[in-house]
Amino acid sequence: MFLSYSASIIIVSLALYGLWYVLKDVWNWFTTLELVRLPDASFIIVLKNMEHEVEDLMRYIANEIEDGSHDVDVVVVDCGSDDLTPTILNRLASEMPVLTVVHSVRSQRPVADAIPLCRGSVVHVLDLISRLKPEEFMVVVASLLRQHKRDVAVRSRAEG
Repeated sequence: MFLSYSASIIIVSLALYGLWYVLKDVWNWFTTLELVRLPDASFIIVLKNMEHEVEDLMRYIANEIEDGSHDVDVVVVDCGSDDLTPTILNRLASEMPVLTVVHSVRSQRPVADAIPLCRGSVVHVLDLISRLKPEEFMVVVASLLRQHKRDVAVRSRAEG
């Protein structure tokens, strides 16, 4: 025997310690492995008669998408507004490539008109007519985009 008993014990202990960390790293890699790509997202925003708020809201969502470099598209459904909302939306759609506008005459099924225009696999419907207030809209958009960014970070960490 070349080494003393205590030196042999230390070498075997270090080998087992190293084996433990290798197995732990392999297990972490295996459990966080993403086998599929997370889907892109789309927003459908249903609104009516919001000429005072619509420009700020659309610019907010466009800035959030650009700042976070998200792969998200926005489809805005105008449900027969009587004010300047359609004109403002058309102008914004020409300025922002991420924005698509649908003018829905029949307001019973506005989401059905917008679904074919969505590019994302996950569609978030935000109803500003009867469900959300403009302040709540901003909070919801920020939360959904933050979650999307977190999912993308997890995906890129698993790939790298």
